[in-house]
Order: sequence, then structure tokens, then C-alpha cells
Amino acid sequence: MPSVFKNRLLLSISAGHFAVDVLNSVVPVLLAALAAPLALSNAQIGLALTLHIFAGALSQPLFGWLADRFSNRPAALAGVGVAWMAVCLAAISVSMNWTLIVLLVGLMALGSGLFHPIGTASAAASAPARAASATAIFFFSGQLGLSLGPLLGGALLGVTNGALPILALTALALVPAVFLFAAPRPVIPVGGTTRAAHAAVRVGVAILAAFVVLVALRSSIQSVFMSFLPKLFADRGWEPVAYGAIAGIFMFAAAIGNIIAGDIADRFGMRAATIWPLLVSVPAGLTCLWSPSPLTAFIACGVAGMVIGGQHSVLVVHAQRLLPVRQGFAAGLILGFTFATGGIGTALVGALADVVGLLPAMQGAVLLALPAAALALTLPGRESVTAVAAAAEA
Repeated sequence: MPSVFKNRLLLSISAGHFAVDVLNSVVPVLLAALAAPLALSNAQIGLALTLHIFAGALSQPLFGWLADRFSNRPAALAGVGVAWMAVCLAAISVSMNWTLIVLLVGLMALGSGLFHPIGTASAAASAPARAASATAIFFFSGQLGLSLGPLLGGALLGVTNGALPILALTALALVPAVFLFAAPRPVIPVGGTTRAAHAAVRVGVAILAAFVVLVALRSSIQSVFMSFLPKLFADRGWEPVAYGAIAGIFMFAAAIGNIIAGDIADRFGMRAATIWPLLVSVPAGLTCLWSPSPLTAFIACGVAGMVIGGQHSVLVVHAQRLLPVRQGFAAGLILGFTFATGGIGTALVGALADVVGLLPAMQGAVLLALPAAALALTLPGRESVTAVAAAAEA
């Protein structure tokens, strides 16, 4: 493990992932702060965030394919993605025209779409002998960025309503981009997982469909929390630093949850690592939404983040085993689908919130964990996961 932390490419890619997801997670906080001066509705905010999610998600398979075709300097392409996002967010912060803001939000997401498949493939290729550890560090860096972004954004917007603090944040984000431009070249494998591993996880159409719906439901719940927690507590009169902090707590807990869920999946199978957290997420999520006490809301939000967001890496790993395609394209396809379905959930909740209210709409999203837990019964148990691992090593 110490040698992994000395890997220049991995450190550069991980720093880039941190910067990308800091910038991504600042957007909901910034839109919440702009809601009052621009008289934005929940549907408008939901539309902008959905566009942000969809543009980043749907572009990922294409960018992953490009990374496979032009694999000599993928880190430099990733650096372009970071720099592009920083420039777009800076432009959003100084604009007071809603149409222009929506356009910039969509354009900004293309930088994220460029970075993620390249980063995922490059992280594993940066340390082939320790690919699992390297990938875990990469994903943890992104989750850490998602957790600190709302906190930083809320704190900066709490200092002043002007654009200067956000401009300073985007300037700092350019530092990882510079490191990515200078990062060494990885050796990215041409193939994905072995044929034996894919043979071990062949599933029927019904089970595959159940997995697809499970991913869509779980990603929708997480996306709704990430997108609307700032707006929910802003409506209750919380200051930007406070509602930025509670959104940050949710994502930081999700980062920790990924580590815990991965260990549970290795020990007891993906089924156990998914069903029980989804069931726990219902009371935790509802407590977070209902609690009149800030302390209780923060605690419940942390628990909800851990059990809702913690399954992301487990489901991505399972999906990768089902896709016998090139590494960059596979990463883009899996992550793109996850983000896109989360965007659909965000759009629906945003539209519903303008009819029934934001709190009831978010409560409905929390309850989606119940059918998701039922669908998780189709995931591999301990023996199946062990068989797949043995096949992959053969």
C-alpha cells in the first residue's frame, strides 16, 4: 500500500477526481443561493441539475471510447476536463442570466464526463499489481470531494454574496489540472475482465433487468439527496454554511460507507452489502428530513449518506463483471447509466416538489429504498462472489 501512495499517476488522477467532484457538488449549493435573487422554482433548479447530470452521464461512454482509442496520454485529457469545469463554474458565478446559467451548467458537466471514465481506467492501470487498492483510493478521493464541496461552497457563499469566493475556488481547482498535464503515461489493458469471470456471472434477462432497476432506484435516491438537501434546509431559513455542511456530511458519510460496504461484500456477498443498508436508509432518511433539531438532522443525514451512498462501488464492480468490453468504455457506460438514472429521479422530484412540496417529494424518494432492497435479493451472495473472484484469477 505505501508504494501506491508514491505513484505519481495515481496521486494526480486522485487529486483531479477530488477537484472535479468538489466543483460538481458546489453547483447545487450555488443554485440554492441564487434561488432568491433570481426567483427560481424547485422545478427550475431540478431542471438545471438534471441537465448537469445528464450531460455528464451521457457523454461518459463516448469519452471512455475516446480514451481507449487515444490511450497514450489519457491523464492530459483528464486535465482538460478539470480545467474546463473550473472555467464554466467561474462563468456561472458571475452570471445573473438564468438561460446562460443553464447552458453553462450543461457545458460544465462535459468536463466531468470527460474526466470520470479516463480517471477510472487510469487509476487501475497506474498500479496493475494493486489495481483494487488504487481504484479504491481514486473513488474515495471523489467522494471526499463531493462531501467537502458543499461545505466549502456554503462557507464561501456565507462570507459574501459576490462571485469572488467561487472564483478563488475555481482557481485552486486548476492546480490538479496542471499535475495531470505532467503525469506519466499508464499502461491501460486492452481487454476487460477475463472470459472465465464473465462466464461465472452470466445471468438471465429477468435478473439483469432487476439489477438495472436497482441501480436506477438507488442512484435516484442519492441524487435527490445531493441535489435538494441544500434547498430543503435553505427553505427552512438555514444559512449557506449550515445547509452546505449538512450536504457535505451526507457525501462524506457516503465515502466512508463505500469502504464499509466493500468489506461487507468481500466477507458476506453483494446481497448483504446492499439489502440491509437500503432498509436502514428509510428510517435514517426520514429522520433527516423530519427532524426539527439541527443536531438530529446532521446525525441522521450522516447515517443516511453512509447507507445510501455506500453501495455505489459495490454495484459498479458487479456491473463491470457483466460488461466484457474495453476498460474505458465499460467505465463510461456504467458510470454514465448510474448518473443518468439519478438525473431522471432528480427531475421528477423537482417537478413533483412544485406540486406537493419539497419535503413530501423527498420523502417519496426515500421510500424507493424498499423496492430497491427487494430487487437486491437477486445480487450474488457470498459463494457466488467467491466463485467469480476465483474465475477471474484463473
